[in-house]
Amino acid sequence: MSSTLFCYSINQSPTNLDFTRRIHVFNNPVAKQFYLDLPSVTGKSRSRRRSLVGVKAATLSSEEQKTATEKRKKKARVLVAGGGIGGLVFALAAKKKGFDVVVFEKDLSAIRGEGQYRGPIQIQSNALAALEAIDISVAEEVMEAGCITGDRINGLVDGVSGTWFIKFDTFTPAVTRGLPVTRVISRMTLQQILARAVGEDVIRNESNVVDFKDSGNKVTVVLENGQRYEGDLLVGADGIWSKVRSNLFGRSDATYSGYTCYTGIADFVPADIESVGYRVFLGYKQYFVSSDVGGGKMQWYAFHEEPAGGVDAPNGMKKRLFEIFEGWCDNVLDLLHATEEEAILRRDIYDRTPSFTWGKGRVTLLGDSIHAMQPNMGQGGCMAIEDSYQLAMELEEAWKQSVETNKPVDIVSSLKRYEESRRLRVAIIHGMARMAAIMASTYKAYLGVGLGPLSFLAKLRVPHPGIIGGRFFMDITMPLMLDWVLGGYSEKLEGRSPSCRLTDKADDRLREWFVDDEALERTINGEWYLIPHGSKCSVSETLCLTKDKDQPCIIGSKPDQDVPGTHIVIRSPQVSRMHARVIYKDGAFFLMDLRSENGTYVTDNLGRRYRVTPNFPARFRPSDIIEFGSDKKAAFKVKVIRTTPKLTRRDEKSNGKLLQAA
Repeated sequence: MSSTLFCYSINQSPTNLDFTRRIHVFNNPVAKQFYLDLPSVTGKSRSRRRSLVGVKAATLSSEEQKTATEKRKKKARVLVAGGGIGGLVFALAAKKKGFDVVVFEKDLSAIRGEGQYRGPIQIQSNALAALEAIDISVAEEVMEAGCITGDRINGLVDGVSGTWFIKFDTFTPAVTRGLPVTRVISRMTLQQILARAVGEDVIRNESNVVDFKDSGNKVTVVLENGQRYEGDLLVGADGIWSKVRSNLFGRSDATYSGYTCYTGIADFVPADIESVGYRVFLGYKQYFVSSDVGGGKMQWYAFHEEPAGGVDAPNGMKKRLFEIFEGWCDNVLDLLHATEEEAILRRDIYDRTPSFTWGKGRVTLLGDSIHAMQPNMGQGGCMAIEDSYQLAMELEEAWKQSVETNKPVDIVSSLKRYEESRRLRVAIIHGMARMAAIMASTYKAYLGVGLGPLSFLAKLRVPHPGIIGGRFFMDITMPLMLDWVLGGYSEKLEGRSPSCRLTDKADDRLREWFVDDEALERTINGEWYLIPHGSKCSVSETLCLTKDKDQPCIIGSKPDQDVPGTHIVIRSPQVSRMHARVIYKDGAFFLMDLRSENGTYVTDNLGRRYRVTPNFPARFRPSDIIEFGSDKKAAFKVKVIRTTPKLTRRDEKSNGKLLQAA
């Protein structure tokens, strides 16, 4: 079978991308955040030398004859439209199996850190295991560059109060099956690793596939510049707006999810970074996602239900986000405060319902081009990686059968088997992603939420019955679902041994954190501050609390040197001379009222306000509001910050909220 690459054009040297090590100059400050300059791998390959082996003159055995036949028989030429994650992973898988691969990509500038900023992507255990089966060295490089989130607590929380609704255990399904633990990695870094592994000689940059012709024996692709290339099959991995798909099945509109999505990167380190990987903050017709992405940065996504095609006023995205998420918990607002306007992007969320047929003849589809998903499950890129492994394996099996039968490779049948093996799993996970969006955006913490004229009932804070039923249902189904999503494909993987990396070890307290919220709270690590709160507050100074258990903070209107401890003076009409004491013990802070005349009050994150019992310690938590006296003139909000805050006085422009930066 001929493996010559035909190019019907005067210019037969399409642009290739150089992946060797170089100094990069960034003009886009946001793109610079996540670019990783990786060591060249091309230099290593040049230094290798193959040893010469002698040729035996003896008669070859049947096994040796079969091996000789395999070496003589050239494998198929595979054309790949699209150099995204799916296209590059498949190109790598096919190349590792000996196929002659050519990747056509219209713009690979993202790999060099150019163009519009590209955010991180979550690579979960199922995809990492598939990548290990494809190329263990590439998988190792990806895992080294990624930030592990699966070794911590992840899950759903109430958007307003910040309290946990349900916690996800993504660690156990991975380690019990010998799979890598979920990571987050920059898309640019991931694509760069993949592109270097595939090789610059394989990738044709500035090559946009706009059409193809399947003659029955060969496939010819047509590029935007008029060039034509011939191969044995074509794989469309050109994304949700795939031209290969349009030429296969005709033009069809993608499905709008009903949500627009704002996304950004913040230079911010939460106080609970050691114990929490990512959170989904639930709300009615809106939700917010935050994730640690390593390097002192947090990635966030803000989803809001509205018609497609909306446009924000110039430099108005951040302002609108504060309007949308007004009254939400500090975990959300802190991230918005810490994000620069220029680092925020907006896009409408679309997906495509997977069709029963993925291809025709010698042409098939892969990844977003056939089953683009909403991002709520974090499985869009993961499914493309699984697709890549399965398709390369089916082509390999078809080639082996061709060698055994001495017949041409049955490309068409191998593509059909690939579709059949992937349809059901992809459709289920696609449906889960849609259901996750519905669940996240229809969440109602209290009766009255979303009831229009009856919305005043929400002020009574009567828990919605659906909260109890939903939590009970998810406690049962979530472990089963995660086990199947993360580990359900591992049984099909060949070429990798079930094993876990030592670096994937979780904290010994992880099991305790899942069942004990107080134990999880005690992992918070940072400086504790009391920040002036409310329009009536007459105090301007931010108070820093000490963690010295032998030196309690004594709060009053006048210092008393006869009482040991750190004295904090608050001159306010209702603050007594010896008003309250703040004690630190066993990783938590407690407040004790010293029989003050006007009392000490605490409002928790659920909005419940109560008076502290005199001479009895009451624990307080981040985001609680503490009032010394009842006139709200000495009211403070509790904040825990990993680094010293930029501001120690109230900022009039931010309505008293503390602007933070890591």
